[in-house]
Amino acid sequence: MDVTISTFTQSTFGRIIYRPFQIVLHLTRRLAHPGLPVDHKITRVSYGKRKFNIKHRRWSDECIIDECFRDLQYDLPPGAQGRLADQLYRKIVDSGKIPLIIDCGSNIGASVLWFTARYPEAHIVAIEPAPDNFALLRHNCIGLDVDLRNVGIGAINGKAHLSMEDRKGWGYETNFVGDGLSIEILSLKTILASKPASSYSPFLLKVDIEGAEKFLFSSDHNLLNQFPVILMEPHDSTFPGQGTSLEFFRFHAETRREFSMNSRTIASVALHPGL
Repeated sequence: MDVTISTFTQSTFGRIIYRPFQIVLHLTRRLAHPGLPVDHKITRVSYGKRKFNIKHRRWSDECIIDECFRDLQYDLPPGAQGRLADQLYRKIVDSGKIPLIIDCGSNIGASVLWFTARYPEAHIVAIEPAPDNFALLRHNCIGLDVDLRNVGIGAINGKAHLSMEDRKGWGYETNFVGDGLSIEILSLKTILASKPASSYSPFLLKVDIEGAEKFLFSSDHNLLNQFPVILMEPHDSTFPGQGTSLEFFRFHAETRREFSMNSRTIASVALHPGL
């Protein structure tokens, strides 16, 4: 519809005709959701018995929501690895500990909401460095057992720069040299240290950080290997020649994990005698 309107309003006549409709449309939106900016909207989604209202930017965030709730890109495909992940999750819960999910690159929170529906007894740490994304993430996670961190993630603690070249909220890049918004970087080790092993057990690490995976997976492989399930979206096509996925595949091979794939997401699953 938005594409049709854009085409229609390219002419002077079209803009004149569209103007009254636009006024009524904006008024209707304000009445339905007072205080909601006209370039934002609320989308209702569900998974299983859980239903969510996601506040997001109009025109740019729909694809992220669809990937999570329509395409189920963070669910493991049916098969041995998927069954194993469910067994490991239940084993952690039955042991009296809380399954720990760390969502690196939480964006507006669609993935976080899906994880809370798919793994309702898990505790989620949501990592998102971009201020505009984080504001929506915080709104969408009200009332949930989620630890929100307005930081980036890397191999070590430090500082970095955040930049984006017109990719509308889902393409922020983390760089350790150059210009951009200064952000704090926390290491996976630091985040895990904040979740005591007496209460939490690492279960799933999700990584969608626009090429910065090359830094994260250069960290301690033993630390990464604590997560029996790792979900990673590669970005080699976005950054050709930079080898952004190289460290992930090196980690995956050296730790002899199982490989699976769903949509654009690679799953690295720890080997298990029952697999």
